[in-house]
Formats: sequence, structure tokens, C-alpha cells
Amino acid sequence: MTTALRADAARNLELILEAAEEAFAEKGHEACVADIAAHAGVGQATIFRRFETKDDLIAAVFERKMRLLLEAAEAAERKRRAWDGLMDLMATLTSNFMRDRGFFQSMGEQLMKNDRIAELKAQMKEAVVRLVDKAKVEGDLRGDVGPEDVFRLCIAAAQAAAMGPNPTPRASKRYLAVITDGLRAPS
Repeated sequence: MTTALRADAARNLELILEAAEEAFAEKGHEACVADIAAHAGVGQATIFRRFETKDDLIAAVFERKMRLLLEAAEAAERKRRAWDGLMDLMATLTSNFMRDRGFFQSMGEQLMKNDRIAELKAQMKEAVVRLVDKAKVEGDLRGDVGPEDVFRLCIAAAQAAAMGPNPTPRASKRYLAVITDGLRAPS
């Protein structure tokens, strides 16, 4: 049985997760708990009452990100045309990879050992498989594109944009547009 958090505890948890998300996006797993606590406006003890270790905090942030990405994938599946949903999802994925590149790279493999996160990843993959298959059936997506390509191409767009002197979301959107033009099925 899950017990509901008191209002102040729930608010503190949200502040901690938001501060940790920002810190990990900027500094990867090197982010300091003391800085996260200061940014959240709570003491370190408050963080460690909720998260036994820094790794537990990292896992909570990563799980939260995975849940948001799964919601984006489910929303993409509800689009009238699978292609439109796929383009929305790829934009969301690329934006997340661009914003949190270091975090996803440094922690992704390690965190996939977490059962809850692995389950979210499996659900995400299933949603992308359905989306890719539907886009192919509708004739919009090339037949040789697989679900794994979706993730790799989003990472490629984010990395290409990050290679310039001033990485910007605008650059990642441009690279993604070039990539997705190549995904269209021949007319």
C-alpha cells in the first residue's frame, strides 16, 4: 500500500527532482547533492531522507524522464497519421537528448538494470514499434527503417547540433529535419 505524501513533503520532493534534473542535465552524474539541495531550497538531509544514495536520486530523475518520454510516445500513437506522431516523438526525443546529452550517455546503460526503468524502456520500445509499423503501412515511412533507427537518428541529430561552437535547439531541429526528410517513403 502506497501512502500519500504530506503536502509539504510532496512539494519538497518536486523541488528536489526539478533541481536534480537541471543539475544532472548540466553536469551529468558529477552534479553535487549539496548544490541540488541549495537549488531546491532544502537541506541535504531532506534529500537523503527520501533518497538513500545519490544513485537513488539519479534513478528517480531518470525514471521521471523515461515516464515523460513514454507519455510522448503514447501521445504520438494517438495522432491521426502515424507519420505526424513519429515526427512529434522524434522532435521530443531529440530535444531531450540535446538538453540532457551527458546525463543520458553517462547513466543510461547503468540505469537499465533498474527493473522499473527497464520496464518503461520496454514500453517505450513497444510504442515506437507500433508507430513505425503503422507509418509503414500508411505508406509514409521507408520500409527499411526500424524502431532502433528512431532512437539512433534522434541521438545523431542532437550530437551533430552539439558539435558546433554554440549548440542550440534550433540546430538540432534543423539536423532532425534533414534526417526525417530521408525517412519518407518514396512516392
